[in-house]
Amino acid sequence: MHRNSLGLHAVVGCCFIFTLTLSMAKAVYGIEISPMVTALSIDSRPNYQQILVKNNSNVTLPVEIDVNRIRFNPFADGASYTVVPDATPDLLVFPPAIVLAPGAVQSVRVQWLGQASLPESQSYFIRFSQPQLVDDNINKSGVKIFVHFNAAVHVSASGLKPLLVIKRSSITQQAASAEKDNPSQDKQTKASALVQFSIDNQGGRYANLNDYRLIITRVDGTKFDLQGEALVAEQTNTFFPPNSTRNVSIHLDKPLSAGFSLTVTPLVREP
Repeated sequence: MHRNSLGLHAVVGCCFIFTLTLSMAKAVYGIEISPMVTALSIDSRPNYQQILVKNNSNVTLPVEIDVNRIRFNPFADGASYTVVPDATPDLLVFPPAIVLAPGAVQSVRVQWLGQASLPESQSYFIRFSQPQLVDDNINKSGVKIFVHFNAAVHVSASGLKPLLVIKRSSITQQAASAEKDNPSQDKQTKASALVQFSIDNQGGRYANLNDYRLIITRVDGTKFDLQGEALVAEQTNTFFPPNSTRNVSIHLDKPLSAGFSLTVTPLVREP
């Protein structure tokens, strides 16, 4: 089975987020990748990361490894990204192929060999390909079928920072279903709102929405904020590539009058 999306922990990490989503298969039948999202700084020491590959099957598995560049759509509409083979040697993965005995674990090194500075962060999928394993239904065609597992790697530099700015917003008042069931219920408690807005990442580094707090200021000056699951649960894209725009929609269980304002601020996490 194959599914792609980026839900990235910053990375990324991913990215990438973006929960960057990955090609997956039942772990009991094949390999397990850890971590699935990795952040790599080109000016850190050492300037590499390691990905562990484990064989969870009961047979020896050959695994091929290659690198694909993720190219993000900078605009809010359309497909959020495309994947293209990486034609440059900027990101080295070693070894490029491994053979894993049952239960064995192999470390794969991911190292930056490109330029010493970056205008903006870059993202990659490290693809691990293994022959598909079958139990009773032996493939009689002679065609070897591969299962692909993707690990997201977000490459950045210490001088690159994200800058999230809310560009426009709108509000739609909604009536809860309880109003039909119990008309005598206080209407103030039954109203809800759908807040829609777009966010520009004007910085040179990727960002993840779950690393931020959304502060909503009402017309009367009172404030409340959303963060964590309350902020990202309904989003299809929580990963913000550099120099990009993404749309966000939030359902509130309370009314919100026109004239409100929105700001996003980074969360301060304990070290």
